[in-house]
Amino acid sequence: ELFRTPLVSYLYERGWRESFVQAGFPGIEKEYELAMDFFQDARGKTVMDLSCGSGLMVRRLAKSNFFGKVVAVDFSESMLDEVKRRKDEEQCPDFDMVRADVANLPFVTNGVDAIHSGAALHCWPYVQDGLKEVHRVLKPGGTFFATTFLWGIPDEIVNLQANLDPAGPRRAYRFFAPEELEWLMKGAGFSQVEVEKRSRCAIIRCVK
Repeated sequence: ELFRTPLVSYLYERGWRESFVQAGFPGIEKEYELAMDFFQDARGKTVMDLSCGSGLMVRRLAKSNFFGKVVAVDFSESMLDEVKRRKDEEQCPDFDMVRADVANLPFVTNGVDAIHSGAALHCWPYVQDGLKEVHRVLKPGGTFFATTFLWGIPDEIVNLQANLDPAGPRRAYRFFAPEELEWLMKGAGFSQVEVEKRSRCAIIRCVK
């Protein structure tokens, strides 16, 4: 619910997402480069930015003109409003926007070539169900690139979330160990799994 509030949607690209760098996240430009390198086989095909937030990545994917179709997916109405506002403001090439729960994606089986999910898995209420859906909608040989928090997240990031949460201080994030992430990805059905540890960030590359 935290990410459905207009305040969080407003703040996301105004310092909050950037603060993740202190936990080892590569930063949006570097993450874009890493994802694009992993998505080379998806040229002219369909890419999805799942749990797209305010659209930091999906706008870059659309501007690349590398893909035949770009889809932004998020559960938060206010985040999708921010995606549309920034898309129009930047006169970004068109892409689809869909509100959906990661555990129940409204897409056909074997229909997407590449999926990105940046700084998101730790927010999914049911990670296993979400990953099974990612695997389901990906085509055979499709690629999944994600970043998420490992155990040891900086207190200042946790405290920022708690201060913004109208329900009061409580943990809305789930933290992972690299071995747990490997187990989750393989459990979802991925044939190839790589989990790269960078400080308190995991960079995940999977192939269906």
